[in-house]
Amino acid sequence: MGESDLLVPIQIFFQKSDLVVTFLIVLLGIGFGNLTIKGVGFGASGVLIVAMIAGYFFQFEPIHVLADLGIVLFLLSVGLEAGPTFFRAFKQHGRRYISNVLVLLAIAGVSTVAIIAITGIPVGVGLGLFAGSFTSSPALISALQFSPEQEVIFGYGVGYPFGLIGVIVFISVAVRVLRTRMAAELEARSPLHAAVYKLQNEAFHGKLLREAEIFQQHDVAVSGILRDLTVRSAGGSTVLQRGDILRLEGMPESVAAVGSELGEEIHEGFDQQSELDTRSIVVENTSVVNRSLRDLGVRLRFNASVTRVIRANVEFVPSEDEVLIFGDVVVAVGTGYQLDQLELFLGHEHHTVQRRVDIGSLAAVLFLAFAIGGLVVPIPALGPFSLGIAGGALIAGLVFGHFGRIGNFIGRFPRNATAVLKELGLALFFVQVGLETGQSFIESLDEQAIFYAFYAMLFAVVPMAGSFLVGHFLMRIPVSECFGVICGGMTFTPGLDIIRQVDASERPVVAYSSVYPVALILVIALVQGMHLALVALGAVV
Repeated sequence: MGESDLLVPIQIFFQKSDLVVTFLIVLLGIGFGNLTIKGVGFGASGVLIVAMIAGYFFQFEPIHVLADLGIVLFLLSVGLEAGPTFFRAFKQHGRRYISNVLVLLAIAGVSTVAIIAITGIPVGVGLGLFAGSFTSSPALISALQFSPEQEVIFGYGVGYPFGLIGVIVFISVAVRVLRTRMAAELEARSPLHAAVYKLQNEAFHGKLLREAEIFQQHDVAVSGILRDLTVRSAGGSTVLQRGDILRLEGMPESVAAVGSELGEEIHEGFDQQSELDTRSIVVENTSVVNRSLRDLGVRLRFNASVTRVIRANVEFVPSEDEVLIFGDVVVAVGTGYQLDQLELFLGHEHHTVQRRVDIGSLAAVLFLAFAIGGLVVPIPALGPFSLGIAGGALIAGLVFGHFGRIGNFIGRFPRNATAVLKELGLALFFVQVGLETGQSFIESLDEQAIFYAFYAMLFAVVPMAGSFLVGHFLMRIPVSECFGVICGGMTFTPGLDIIRQVDASERPVVAYSSVYPVALILVIALVQGMHLALVALGAVV
């Protein structure tokens, strides 16, 4: 049998197995996107790059229904994740963080529209450059709804790497220039201090920890007790005994005042071997959402300590005044029994909406998304108007995510499940778009791309500079928090690593995570608003 005889059945097999090609590209793209240099990589956009390469060399045919399904899954998941905190965020952080994000996006919108209108950049390319400069997949999907795919993807492909460079360079230079100011802000804070003391004062022997008023008076917490060579967690019902080794946490002067009353300071740490365990708990109990750790009394009620909180894929050490939000991952330390009780309190299925993906509820949310997206409303003088499947998916996700339950249908799924649906949807969409635009992208590369790269850096740097000037000098937001807001508004997580080299506290992370879900939604509306503005200016033919 000759080589040509073998080639024919192989070609027929793979031509009919489009899904094999789709998920091979997803696999390769995820591997490429996970490659990072100093914490910076292409992430989910790696799938798009591999798909464009495959489309250029092999001319695979895209499956359009998978692209539509991918859009809906991605934006639906964005809405479900943002829903529990999106509307509350305006009330909780509106005066500072959200206002600064609105400034960031407003400057971005005005500068982008102005540059596109003045330079005559094709609108699709301009909106793609904006999405790439913000490294924003939601902005890309929004732009693709009303602009030619080839133009948008070309702009995104050029803008993404240069937007990354612009953001990293701007933050690095700004942090270096403002290092003295940031150091002064850090010194002005009263940092928490930890020290170890041996209980020698007989007045405290036999007392319950909550009965020792000195701790409440000085706002000092006991994070652990070493007794009988075993480290134990401390709670309100813990009985103090003479000879206990107590680890105190609080302001330096407060810890010193309480410690002097207790006894002698010990300059050695606790034995690392103890009965304590560490557990990560997802906050899903709706009755604890939007309440602070102090208000919940976790330490007093469960004798457990919360050491870290993971929010929006960023980890930080919380203060007692930190407010928990739906989907937070709380890292707690305590005995097995104490952690079991804490897990029941923060995320037990009796309190939470749902601990697994309910297929009936998912079908209901998808049905609502396609139903809303399919509605056509006639508007006088403007003609028929429709949100499209992207707008329908986003609204359906926000509604279900905000209310949590509509009738018998659940709108809040475990965080990991929602994340998988979002990444799967984005990957499916990127594969089909990449296959369709890979050829045209390579053919469109010319000397004009150099100017596009420069515009992409402007689209990123101008809003950042304007937002920082307004946020820091007018709104009086500290430098590190201001950059946290900017990174959250641009959904650019690697920028936090640069900021935390100077400020390792939870403040920039809290600022980032407070605005991140809001920015995901607002940037979609911003792209649509920019398109309407360009239409009004006559830039869209």
